[in-house]
Amino acid sequence: MGTAAAHAADDYPWAWQGQCPIVPQAPIEEPAPAPPPAPEPGQQPGQPGQPGQPGESPAPVVEPPPPPPPVLDPVSGHLYDPRGPRPTCARNVWSINGSIGDPWGFVLRNCTSFVSWRLHERNGLAGFANHYRGEHWGNANRWDDVARRLGYRVDSVPAIGAVAQTDAGRVGHVAWVSAIGPGTVTIEEYNHASPGGYGTRTVPVGEFRYLHLADVAPSPLVGSDRPVVAVSDDRGGSWTARVDDSGTLLVAAPGRPARVAGTRGAFTSLVAPALSLDHRGRPWVAATTRDGGVLVGTTRRGRLVLRPVGTSAPTASPALAPSRTRRPVLATVSADGTLLTRRLTRAGRWSRPDRVGRPASWSTHTAPVLGTDATGRTWLVAVGARGATFAQSLERGRLQRLAGPTASPTSTPALTTAGDGTTRLHQVSATGRLVVRTLAGRRWTRPAALAGQWSPYASPAVGEAGGGLHVVATDRTGAVVVRSAVPGQPSRLPVRVRAPRDLTRSPGLVMRRGAGLFVVTRSGPRLLARPTPAVVDPLPARSSSAP
Repeated sequence: MGTAAAHAADDYPWAWQGQCPIVPQAPIEEPAPAPPPAPEPGQQPGQPGQPGQPGESPAPVVEPPPPPPPVLDPVSGHLYDPRGPRPTCARNVWSINGSIGDPWGFVLRNCTSFVSWRLHERNGLAGFANHYRGEHWGNANRWDDVARRLGYRVDSVPAIGAVAQTDAGRVGHVAWVSAIGPGTVTIEEYNHASPGGYGTRTVPVGEFRYLHLADVAPSPLVGSDRPVVAVSDDRGGSWTARVDDSGTLLVAAPGRPARVAGTRGAFTSLVAPALSLDHRGRPWVAATTRDGGVLVGTTRRGRLVLRPVGTSAPTASPALAPSRTRRPVLATVSADGTLLTRRLTRAGRWSRPDRVGRPASWSTHTAPVLGTDATGRTWLVAVGARGATFAQSLERGRLQRLAGPTASPTSTPALTTAGDGTTRLHQVSATGRLVVRTLAGRRWTRPAALAGQWSPYASPAVGEAGGGLHVVATDRTGAVVVRSAVPGQPSRLPVRVRAPRDLTRSPGLVMRRGAGLFVVTRSGPRLLARPTPAVVDPLPARSSSAP
């Protein structure tokens, strides 16, 4: 799920300009003139052929070659004699005509000046300067604190155009995010590896925190990215839907090959589609296009027909579920963070949107979740922009804030009703805890935590296998782990799936008729499906707290 670099060139206007104070250098000693040649043995001055002979001029003195012209050192900005060492900056502070500052009040050719330039030229953040919005930004190690005080989002989730910041070093360091890959981030920077110079690096995501002042593009590290989504029919098989790397939506009936739905390449590959079955067993599919439109449809005469219904943030999947009226309900989060629901009417049209909660108050990097409990009520679960989790019964309930830790901004919860009628919500917190809440009537219990540390960049998947409810999730090492979804309940499945270690990949679960539950992971462009018997621990049951 990598993204192409948004930039990657040094167009900083003061590149290699200005002078820095240099360390005093020893003067270069000019070579002494070469002495005249000595007479050969047995010859005296004045003899023929020797210097000093009457009528002949003396031999010329050999002069040393002239010194080479001085060379400009692009780092220090000083001319130097190439016969000696290059000048070394005593301090990485450059001045032009006596001024060491750029137009925004940062020091020339330092990391803060370069990032300020990028924010103006690439992000369009007009007016950004050292005293932007009344705060003194100063050295790089202050930037995260200032950004928080001004209300900007500061987190561990990179985005194109975000400011990568660390407190490491004497005064910290800032850089500009130009590209994002699976678990990595590519930055552009100044004054790091090259004093006063430009450079790029690709490093693990966790090496920086990220300041979202005016992102150029949203982060692809989103928890609603799954290799496949699936819903089981009443015969033990699964309908599946997925968007491949080219942006093509593929839908498959149980036991049949996938077929293309909609226009090839029209959908964003950053988020997964949504899939649900109505009371007739027909599949309903919702998917987000590259420009943020949401297309929804079902099969008509054997062909899946999609129609535009609304819009969505390009980093959040839509959600679909049947309601008590047996007609689908759609939930989406808009690009500004507004949560909306729509219902399919008896006339076969989608209703006008109903807003849930306050506008612009929901996370745009997690997907809303819809599901039904044992009584047939439809529940909506969503994460707020500040990390709080909310739930609401769409029949006649009100929005309720759920107790528990702050949710991860990039992990979508899993809402499941097991065969015994118990409805549970599994969710990864911002600190990497996997917590479980249970629905009791119309209220949700306080969360209980499953053992382990989990990736906040991936979402859990929950399904029934081996006689119990199990969760498949990505742990903090990037491994995909299968274990009991019920805290304290024994499980035969607390093992790791052989899959590429990637903190940003969410696993999927697919039920195959007569073959049981399969764990689906992604390896590059390929999908890997492994049956749970092949990845479970064959030993006697162990506690779910096993490592």
